[in-house]
Amino acid sequence: MVVVLSSCTSNTASVTMTIAGKIDNNSEYNGGPPPPQELLDALAVYHPSANQLFYVRNAANYVPFSPTISTFTTDAAGNYSLNLPVGNYAIVSQEKYDFEQNALATADCVYLQQPDYLLTVVSTPQLYNWSYTAKANVCVPHP
Repeated sequence: MVVVLSSCTSNTASVTMTIAGKIDNNSEYNGGPPPPQELLDALAVYHPSANQLFYVRNAANYVPFSPTISTFTTDAAGNYSLNLPVGNYAIVSQEKYDFEQNALATADCVYLQQPDYLLTVVSTPQLYNWSYTAKANVCVPHP
């Protein structure tokens, strides 16, 4: 008796894709007395994330302080490009990453518990344009 087992599945996790797109962001109000509505309206407008550094982490079981897989920097118009294997990634802005380096930062800080963006890389060419809101950090003041 001969048994032949065969599989036609491919391992897409090992496929590396060139990821390219544009990132825009806006900001939450960072505290103090209630601002005029004009300021809130201006903060709500999305602008290119010009010349910003971002950190890439594994999105599975995301937690603050986890190791970075890669980094990338946007150009003056918010455009970026990098190579990543097919999979799910958590993207963290430099501001959030820098706050993790603060000795007063802890893993229970709500500001740190969520990445700025979740990116799903697929095995077909796509533009990965996205927008995010730079959240106000209410955990602890910067030293």
